[in-house]
Amino acid sequence: MGGEEPAEGLRFSVLGPLRAWRDGTELPLGPPQQRTLLAMLLLDLGRAVTTAQLIDGLWAQEPPDHALGTMRTYAYRLRRVLGHDTLLSVAGAYRIPEEAVRLDCRRWEELTAEAQRHRASGDYSRARDAAEEALALWRGEALMSLPGPYAQRQRTCWAERRTELLALRLELDLALGRHGAALEELADLTSRHPLHERFTELRMLALCHAGRQADALAAYAAMRSTLAEEVGVDPGPAVRELHQRILAGDPVPALFPAPDAAAHEARPLTPSPAHAPAPLPTPRQLPFGAADFTGRRQEVETAVAALRAPGVVPVVALSGLGGAGKTELAVHIAHRVSEEFPDGQLYADLHGDCGRPAPPEETLERFLQAFGVPTQTMPAGVTARAALLRSVLAGRRVLMLLDNAKDGEQVLPLLPGSPGCAVVVTSRARLAPLPGARFLSVGVLDPAEAQELFARIAGEERTAGETEAVRQVLEMCGHLPLAVRVLASRLACRPSWTIAGVAGRLVDEQHRLDVLRSGGIEVEATFRMSYEQLDPAQAEAFRMLALPRLRDLPLDVVAEVTGLPRCRAEDLAESLVDCSLLETPAPERYRYHDLVRAFARTLTPADAPVRDLVLGRLLGLYREALAGRRPWANPRDIATLLLQCAQEAPAGLNLTDASTLLLDTTLTHDCGHGALRLGRAANALLRHTVDRGDAPAEARVRLALGRLLVEVGSATPAQAELLRALELCDTHALPPVLRAHANTALGMCFTHVGRHGDAAESFRTAAALHQDAGDHDAAVPELLSLAQALARSGRVPDAQRTADSARVISRSLASPRLEAMVSHTLGTIADELDDHPRAAGHFRAALALIDPADHRRTGRTLLALARALRSAARAEESAEAAARAADALAADGDQYGTGLALAELGHAMADRGGGENAQRARDHWTRAHALLAAIGAPEASPLQRLSGAPRPPRRTTPWPSWAPRDTVA
Repeated sequence: MGGEEPAEGLRFSVLGPLRAWRDGTELPLGPPQQRTLLAMLLLDLGRAVTTAQLIDGLWAQEPPDHALGTMRTYAYRLRRVLGHDTLLSVAGAYRIPEEAVRLDCRRWEELTAEAQRHRASGDYSRARDAAEEALALWRGEALMSLPGPYAQRQRTCWAERRTELLALRLELDLALGRHGAALEELADLTSRHPLHERFTELRMLALCHAGRQADALAAYAAMRSTLAEEVGVDPGPAVRELHQRILAGDPVPALFPAPDAAAHEARPLTPSPAHAPAPLPTPRQLPFGAADFTGRRQEVETAVAALRAPGVVPVVALSGLGGAGKTELAVHIAHRVSEEFPDGQLYADLHGDCGRPAPPEETLERFLQAFGVPTQTMPAGVTARAALLRSVLAGRRVLMLLDNAKDGEQVLPLLPGSPGCAVVVTSRARLAPLPGARFLSVGVLDPAEAQELFARIAGEERTAGETEAVRQVLEMCGHLPLAVRVLASRLACRPSWTIAGVAGRLVDEQHRLDVLRSGGIEVEATFRMSYEQLDPAQAEAFRMLALPRLRDLPLDVVAEVTGLPRCRAEDLAESLVDCSLLETPAPERYRYHDLVRAFARTLTPADAPVRDLVLGRLLGLYREALAGRRPWANPRDIATLLLQCAQEAPAGLNLTDASTLLLDTTLTHDCGHGALRLGRAANALLRHTVDRGDAPAEARVRLALGRLLVEVGSATPAQAELLRALELCDTHALPPVLRAHANTALGMCFTHVGRHGDAAESFRTAAALHQDAGDHDAAVPELLSLAQALARSGRVPDAQRTADSARVISRSLASPRLEAMVSHTLGTIADELDDHPRAAGHFRAALALIDPADHRRTGRTLLALARALRSAARAEESAEAAARAADALAADGDQYGTGLALAELGHAMADRGGGENAQRARDHWTRAHALLAAIGAPEASPLQRLSGAPRPPRRTTPWPSWAPRDTVA
């Protein structure tokens, strides 16, 4: 036990004014609100506290406009004082690791538990010493003078805990016969706390044992009068019973069983045989554990370890989306440790998920009845029943499972007060107010776990024959345990159904939830219960945020959809995260589970005007974000939004906004993985532009289509789209910049098929149009492309002069991006002159200027370097460059470029010679052939002969599938 703690390390005190010391030197903690934020993290030590919780604790319902920024400033200042290893930032939250600091309230909890343990074992002297040492840690009111609703709640909570411990220490004083010292202290306490019945009861006991029964009766009368005047109630049953005993002259009962006389010199208070407690029953209330419980190994081990923590009352709180399997997991955990709690296991469904939560007094009554407390002697009210339950559980090892809690306020009165007991709680919302709880988020199963559960229920033999259909079904269920169980149960009851047939039923998202119901269990009903618990603002946001089909919702999108400032939009989104209806994969990003989104979308009628309104607002937002180069405005999300607009809101679709956003995206991004999606969106938009006769929008869409088709290696349809775009530009006198972009894309198309002379003319026209418009930054790439086309067509001197002109402009603009392009072009010209070492030097210079995160430019430059090095007979260096090029282009999603890089890697391996290298070369050629043949690239034919791969079947559909059919030759 105790003594003063050493001064070394980082130490905090919250039992009084908030203070901190490092190696004995006190640290400045800043202004009051900053100190409150620190207090919130300290009192939730070791656990992440979200920014929404911190803002709520600092300002409650009235945060300032820049609450999030202010809070982050506080965190930044504290990190400078405490150290970056002490205050950690984790996924939209902050955390102080337990091992980083020492905290006086943690020591207080250890000593309090020690006092309770010694009291239960009858060692009252050591129990009193521990309680006294704990009380000595206080240096005033907890969190003294700190502002904010959180600090006030904590002051109230800790004041009550201090009072309870003080009462325990006084009980121990009386049990040890120290009546005189206790009487003096109790006289002061009853004067300062006239409504605190326990202090009056202890004073009456002390007075009786001192032979002062009349004073004891006077103390009762004074308390009764005060209660009647101030709150209009009579004293509680315990004090009334003591009063009656004194009046009748009966012996007053002892506070505790008498300690061993050999161990304690003070006179014990021995209870009469008539008051000896009867043996308590041992409740075994845990529900049945599912025999097919699957997975969750990490969660189970973490929870079991937490429940075994010594010296405390461990609380494990499981939270997560409805249908995630929280109850099943909690029951499994409880059965796993049940033998370690021989004095009983309690279970209660708190019904917090259905809008009719069980009142704590009812649950307390059921638990007390389980331990044999008769209904007729059951005290009234939550406080009295909670105190009685804590007394019943003291000194016993009992496990408590509280299922479906609504919030922490419903759970707090049910918690045991003494070490030896443990609690498992489940809730859809995170139970933030639970002190000392270990929070575990219960998500969906991983694919392997979901497959195992599905096979266990539907049948191993049945699933083994349709593995791909099983994978599809589980993916469409989002690996949600309830959905997996419902679907597998339906299959188990219908032997004639095939899994592939069920997969077909799930494809339609609008009817997917209709399939996921079986025997009265519905996934939709589970989600609806959570939805019905939301307040109006949360419910509206839940519906509206599901309307766009974006996988992730950046905070700016949340703000735009809800029409709120960013800070308020973040608070609203975080509240939905707390309700387990949204996920937050990264700071300021939010996501629905697929099935939750499907449910949320059913809440808004298909013809509701808000659908068109939201999509239209997002088109404008993404145009602004793209112009501002916001990192969250990526081609994949833009493609998803455009395709949804074309499919779901064609009547109200603003074709100018949509076509401009599409074209700007293709011009400013190397679309990579998003190219195919953008192509589908472009093809869908094209039909609307033609139907409405909107020539400018049609030109923009065809131009975007042409560029995308070139990007994926489909030159023939690209050429048709680009020529039609140019025709529209000329016919309708569209802006010259459109003609410039169309000529650029046409030049790329001609380059792709080896028509370098035609490519040169297209690039020359594009460069002239940009220069006439005064856009020299845009003219440089066209001049460089012109130089490369001239070099490839044998006009090297003209190419050199053009490249020199581009270099002069780029240097005047001081642009590393343009300088890199110049170096690449000079490398191409040197290659055409067979000066391969010089070419390699230019390509390396270009690489030094390219941002490594720009996978497209990095990969294409590495590919050019690999070719130059192989031509220079430096096969080993060529192979290394080609391998890096393949990796970079694959990361970008450039299938055509990846195929070319793998082919070059095969050539380099073949040049290195040797049987092993020859086999590696064939392997790389085979992979390259598969990629290039799939998109109909002409480079696939020679690779088929080199690799020995079978000739692929002739394509009967165009590549890509979204190429406009009337333009495919």
